[in-house]
Amino acid sequence: MKSIRAKIITVSIIFVVSLLWAVSSSAQCPDISTRGHLNVMTINLLFSEIKDRQIRLERIAAFVKDQANSGEPVDFILLQEVVGGLLSKTVNSGQDLNNLLAQKGLSYKLSFKLANGLPGILSVGNAILSRCEIVYTLSTILPFVIEEPFQGLMVPLKRNVMMSRVKVPNVGNINVYNTHLCAFCEPGTRLQQALVMADFIDDVESFIWGTNPIILGGDFNTDLLVPGESDVYNLITQQLGFIDSYAESHNCTDCCSQAQGFGGCTFAVSGNPYAFDLFTHLPEGPPERIDYIFTKGFSPNKINSSVVFDIAPNWVSDHSAVLTRIGLN
Repeated sequence: MKSIRAKIITVSIIFVVSLLWAVSSSAQCPDISTRGHLNVMTINLLFSEIKDRQIRLERIAAFVKDQANSGEPVDFILLQEVVGGLLSKTVNSGQDLNNLLAQKGLSYKLSFKLANGLPGILSVGNAILSRCEIVYTLSTILPFVIEEPFQGLMVPLKRNVMMSRVKVPNVGNINVYNTHLCAFCEPGTRLQQALVMADFIDDVESFIWGTNPIILGGDFNTDLLVPGESDVYNLITQQLGFIDSYAESHNCTDCCSQAQGFGGCTFAVSGNPYAFDLFTHLPEGPPERIDYIFTKGFSPNKINSSVVFDIAPNWVSDHSAVLTRIGLN
């Protein structure tokens, strides 16, 4: 771990350079304390698909509305590959989703952090939608990686991790982290990004007075069934002490496997029409579990998690979403 001085410097940089204030007045969530649990969803929106994007966002908004009508509103939505700019034909796809939710009478606040690209031309980032008041949002850049998505084509990409501190009435503050680790890179490189993410979490949590529950979600591009890819997962669950909500809920380690009926798979699920290679247009390959919601500081016995948007006709991305119910202590 870093020295105290290094931590102070890092925290100072976080607050001076990366601090984004998200003032909220309308998004409130008093029902969480009454329910005794909260609901979190993470979904990679697939930046490269433009033609069906509005349809895909409408499907997500309709699902979130149905959840609200059933008495189980999605309190926090973690988004990856939020796209914007002239080439993408939208200002911000996260805001587009937020607008659709507002049209359905659902009030969310959006925090967005740019990761790649040129604003106004083509940009990609991460976002958090929250029913609860967002007190502030912090972020940091992960190690720069030159990725190789196709046959020697080298693309320099930045990634980040963001945190929104949310205020839950009659419960307290919860820190919600969202990230997207490198896809077309070696497992060791992905681990280096995860180590910086871990330091960021440690810095933020050390700075905050007292303790609070933590949620960490996103697209980690880490499949436990692929040799060499377990280091990131072990860092999060063993060294940082997070609980893998889906694995805990289903008592599985091979959660995306034939033995488990492929129920835990989140990427390239069989039949997904969006799961094809951008260059070859061939199927992406076998399904994988690379999207996670991790929890810390909540009751491990009060977690229920599922994969949604994983069957026809409800496809919304080349990824499916993870939806987790987290019980309050």
